[in-house]
Amino acid sequence: MKTLAFLIVYGLVLIFHLYALVVDDSLLAMISKPALLGLLILFFTLSIRKRESNRFGWLMLGGLVLSLMGDVFLMFDADDNSYFIYGLGSFLLAHIFYAIAFTRTYLSHHTIPLLKRHGWVMIGIVAYGLYFFSLIKNYLGDMLGPVLIYTLVITVMLLMAFNRYEKVSTRSFWSIAAGAVLFAASDSLLAWNKFVEPLEFGDLAVMGTYGLAQLGIALGAVFQMKEMN
Repeated sequence: MKTLAFLIVYGLVLIFHLYALVVDDSLLAMISKPALLGLLILFFTLSIRKRESNRFGWLMLGGLVLSLMGDVFLMFDADDNSYFIYGLGSFLLAHIFYAIAFTRTYLSHHTIPLLKRHGWVMIGIVAYGLYFFSLIKNYLGDMLGPVLIYTLVITVMLLMAFNRYEKVSTRSFWSIAAGAVLFAASDSLLAWNKFVEPLEFGDLAVMGTYGLAQLGIALGAVFQMKEMN
């Protein structure tokens, strides 16, 4: 699949989804939301279909599929809070898959990873995770434990994304790094919107950052897969 054509289609679907949130069109929202990850999975699969399969590719594909499952579960969390737990669990596993895939990238090289050379990056990422959790922990109630675990996992995913620095091409590194940061931003907005207080245009902010986050991660993975062959 041509990258430009995919970007246009994906961008249109994301715009349609954000529009559905603005006008409160639940049917369009329920169609367009899973379509985003469905498109990314199709794009990723078609982009690497002629290339030798490897563990990195399968892990990234697994993360995308788990994210799609999480999206579907979260569409029904207003009716049954257990669906939020299922969605949280799906995204937790997706982050684990992503983190393992990113780790494999730098373990295959012998140069010192970024986090050992520039410890301030690790300190900054960990500090943000701890600070944000401290802001919302008193609002979590029974969700304190699950959200703490989720915060730790997404923090590790962020660290591993940045540890790819100088281990892959510039475009692959920045695409995934930006995607990881946007994913953390989206999850932060979602947590604040759900547990602390509703944000004005909160759903738009959550889905806007999320849509761009997954796009960045998928594109960066495709770039890396192409460079590996």
